[in-house]
Formats: sequence, C-alpha cells, structure tokens
Amino acid sequence: MTDWRGALTRAGNKKRMLRAAGLFVLLLALAWAQHPVRLAAQGGQAPFGKMAQAEVTISGQKILADVADTPELMALGLGGRRSLAPDRGMIFVYTDKGYRSFWMKGMYISIDIIWLDGGRVVHIEHDVPPPAPGIPLNQLPAYQPPKKADMVLELAAGRARQLGMKEGMILGFRFNIQQKGGE
Repeated sequence: MTDWRGALTRAGNKKRMLRAAGLFVLLLALAWAQHPVRLAAQGGQAPFGKMAQAEVTISGQKILADVADTPELMALGLGGRRSLAPDRGMIFVYTDKGYRSFWMKGMYISIDIIWLDGGRVVHIEHDVPPPAPGIPLNQLPAYQPPKKADMVLELAAGRARQLGMKEGMILGFRFNIQQKGGE
C-alpha cells in the first residue's frame, strides 16, 4: 500500500524544483543577453553606457572611454563598431606592466593606439587601419610598443595628432564616472 500523501508531496517538490530551475535558466539568459560583450557583437553596436566609464583628459580635452578590464571585454575591444566619435574611446586597464600586443580582429574603423605606463604615454601607433576583408587571422599584423605598459587607450584615427599627443605626455584619468545620456 502506498502513501498517497507522500506521492503528492514528492510531486509538489518536483514541480517546485522544475519551476526554480526554469527561473534560474531564464535569469541566466537575461543576464547573458544584457552582457556588454554580447550587446557589442549584435549588429556592431557600441555598448556605451553598458560598461564602466572613464574620463580621460588629453591637452585639456575630455574623452569618455569605455573601460575594458576583463578578459572578455579586452578580447572584444572596439571590434564590431562601425564608428567612434572624436570624444569617445576605450581604455584597457591591466593589473601589471607588459608588452601589450594589439591586433585589428573584427575592426571596421581605423584607430590610434596609445600605450601608457602610469598615465604617461610610452608609444603611439597612428591611423591603424582595419584589416582588408577576407584576410586570415594568422596574417593580421600585431602592434606592440617598445616599452612596457599598464594601460592602452584607443581613439578614433587622427585624434592623437589632433590632441598633440607625444611620448612622455601625461594623461589625466577619472574612473567610475556616471555617463549622462546616450552616445
């Protein structure tokens, strides 16, 4: 003889567990859909406002930069973006100094790449072009500074010259700022 109350309790517990698992999967999917890396990959749209922001001061000019401080965000960088306003950029922040090598995988726009050590410019690559369509990844050039860096700043092509940037120049940074409005 079976205890019908026990069977009902087990069935109820199973339903609750299935509901909880379904809710967990739903929340996980929502978090994944809103992740900045995923948003940037969709249609090449920049996720400005979805990432931490920094204000970079160069020759008195303010640049609002997305902060790439995780391996996922660093791997994506500005890849997939179709434009970059003159007052925007991306800053890659590392926990140690190293010879930071960059390539243009997934890029559609030309950029300036500025390597920094403690806020001081140690190297600039001007007007780095996006790869030609169909170039295999193993044939993409790598851009690397002659000195170690702990941060790398990417700006729209030509901005480093417009702002008079030179090796040895010190930039100002204000991290964790709140962005006001859209791009």
